[in-house]
Amino acid sequence: MKTISIFSAFLLVLLLSGCNKNSELTGDSSFRLNDTLQLAINKSAVNNENQLSIRIDSVLNDSRCPSDVVCIWEGNAEVRFILTNDGGETKFVLNTHGGDNFKSDTIIDGYSIQLVNLKPYPVYTNEISNNEYVAELLIRKK
Repeated sequence: MKTISIFSAFLLVLLLSGCNKNSELTGDSSFRLNDTLQLAINKSAVNNENQLSIRIDSVLNDSRCPSDVVCIWEGNAEVRFILTNDGGETKFVLNTHGGDNFKSDTIIDGYSIQLVNLKPYPVYTNEISNNEYVAELLIRKK
């Protein structure tokens, strides 16, 4: 009987922790500057201290080379974001590739914003729907 109680408590903890992670990716959330944040498409992350919010508007293009294919070029994904600061909105695009032609970071209103990663990574046999995308961002105050 005692073993069943311990096992039940363990399962409850696992279920609750799983629900928490899922809501972080799908619901609106808060973030701190200098910490990597995960942001689902059309969901906002808010920094109340600096009255700043950011969200993914859309993934404009995802031509990254699928993980199960050999490609000449690694490809690129373009993600459009909306930053709201002091009531004003700024739309901007960041890329997964980086470099001069594919900026993966920018500075807006004194904030450095870097696209660290875009998940999921493409697989040739699976098409990614727009609502599956999650961007990893790093936002710092300059």
